[in-house]
This record gives sequence, C-alpha cells and structure tokens, in this order.
Amino acid sequence: MTDSMRSLWFVEPGRLEWREVPTPVLKGDTDALVRPVIAARCPLDVPILQGRLPIPPGYAFGHNAVAEVVAIGDAVTGVAVGDLVVVSPEVSCGQCAPCLRGWSTQCTAVPHGATFGVAVNGHWGGLFDDLVRVPYADAMLHRIPAGVDPLDCVTVGDIAGATEELARRHVAEGARKRVLVLAPGVTGLFQTALAFAYGAEHVLYVDPDPGNRALAEQYGARTALRPPTEAEGLFDLAIEASASTGWFQRGLSLLAGEGVFESLGGLTGDLPVPAFPAFMKGITMRLARFNSAANVPTTLDAIATARIRPSAFYSPIVNWEDLPEAMLEPARMLVATK
Repeated sequence: MTDSMRSLWFVEPGRLEWREVPTPVLKGDTDALVRPVIAARCPLDVPILQGRLPIPPGYAFGHNAVAEVVAIGDAVTGVAVGDLVVVSPEVSCGQCAPCLRGWSTQCTAVPHGATFGVAVNGHWGGLFDDLVRVPYADAMLHRIPAGVDPLDCVTVGDIAGATEELARRHVAEGARKRVLVLAPGVTGLFQTALAFAYGAEHVLYVDPDPGNRALAEQYGARTALRPPTEAEGLFDLAIEASASTGWFQRGLSLLAGEGVFESLGGLTGDLPVPAFPAFMKGITMRLARFNSAANVPTTLDAIATARIRPSAFYSPIVNWEDLPEAMLEPARMLVATK
C-alpha cells in the first residue's frame, strides 16, 4: 500500500472533490481494512449536499458500500481477506449492552452518532474512499452470501435494511395490512415492494414523480401525487420520509385506531404534533435512526429469498471516476461501481 490514497470530500454545499489523504492502517486486533467496490448515494445525502441539514461540510463522504476485505486484525473471525462484505454505516462495537440488544445506534464504545461519511462526533472516513479502516470488524462487516449479487447489497446497511425491518416488524409480525407510504423516491419504492413481500393487502404510495409511481404500480400499489384525505380511508401503518411537515402531519391524521407511524428522517427543527388526537386513537409514533447492524442479516436473507431485488430501483449506475459531478445530479438511486 502507498502512504496516501484518494478520498471523496464534501467541501461545501454543491461541491465535492477528490483529495489525497493518508492511507489508513490497522490500529487494533478487532480492525479490518476494506476497499469499497460498489457505493451509493443515500437519499439523506441530497439535502446534506445542498446545505439543508445542520451538518457542516469538510469531511470524507459516503455511508453505503459493498467492499472487499484486504486486511484483518488478529482477533477478527467473522470475515476473511478477499470476502465481499456489507459495511454497516454506523460505528458500533457489538459487545456493549445496547449493541447486544440490537441497538447499534446507541453503542457506548464510540461517540454517539459515529457514522461513516457523516461527520457527527468525529471523522471516520467515507465509503467512497480507496480504503477504509473498520473498527469492530466482526460487528460491522457482514459477508455477502453465495449466490447473492453484490450490486443488490449496497444499501443493505441503510435504507434497504430500514425498510425491511419496518415491513418485517409491522406487516409480517402484526395485523398492519393497510400501509401508507409517504416516502417519495427509492426509500418509498423499497418500502412498497417489501410491504407486499411480507403480506400487506393494500399499499398507497405517494410521490409526485410519474416514473416512480409507475414502478410502485408494478408491485400492486395504488399511487397518488399527494397524500389523500381521511374520507378516502385510514391506514394501519404510515411510513414517512418526505422532509415535509405537511405530509408528516397528514400521515398521522390518516392512521386508524392503534395505528403505527414511522418516520425515517429528513425533517429538522420543531414540529407541531397533534398530540391529543393521537392519544385518543392510541397511535404509536417513532422518529429514530435505524440500527443497521441488526438489520443486515435479515435484509440479506430477504434478497437471497427474492423478497426484494434492490437493483431494480437503481438509476443511474455510474463510473467511480464520475462521482464528484454525478453525486450532485438528480437521480432516483445513484450507484457507483469500480
């Protein structure tokens, strides 16, 4: 290995660039070094790059990747050099009390919020880097099963994993068969496909984009440009990732009694919530980062058993060399390959 490598940096809103930075090395027995070979832009990356979220620039970018293991510490047993792996975006040890409960976002071994490609409480590198040091490799790296296309796995640690968890937990394991998806774009498309795969009877997918609506309809969803009114029926489960306070509040109002509301993020600042109507209906509401490490195995299984093929929703797939400019272009799900 050379002393320096290339890293994709978020320099300022609307601008990314390649930079030469020191090549990482193993720092402990539980570390691994990985070489990202497929990486993707997360929907949350878009408002970050536009300067619309309270995360200032000046760090290595990217938190969705499939990578090749190139070196491991002496204590690493879960992966071997040469394996293709999913890299969990959040940094977590796998051994503390929250991690053992599956709450990897609450890991006590690292600063809270520690994540690849997002400089919150420290810089951990980005998953568009030439090489990445992964601490706690046995907790954070997940070998891609034989027969599974690595291309389908690039968002398994992020939105594919989050949407799989919601479908599995609320649809497969409960009686929440009427689902409202207020998540335009690839997040909502993943959620729609997985809701049907896990047994939903009715899904309404809301998105102004006609191409996205057409994709959702291929899976059996009803679609709309905007959220419906209460007169059009209530839902057992509403999933929101719209970055719209209006859509957020409408989703809450469209829940039936004992309904569940899940927000996948994107909103900032104070948000009025109709607390008393939600109380009277018995609504459960969750706003939270998802515990990616816990979701990866079940999501890989969902891909292996053909419950979902994430690559069906990618657009465009670009060359790694084109990333600084391509990352700023509109896209449903931008994926880069080497």
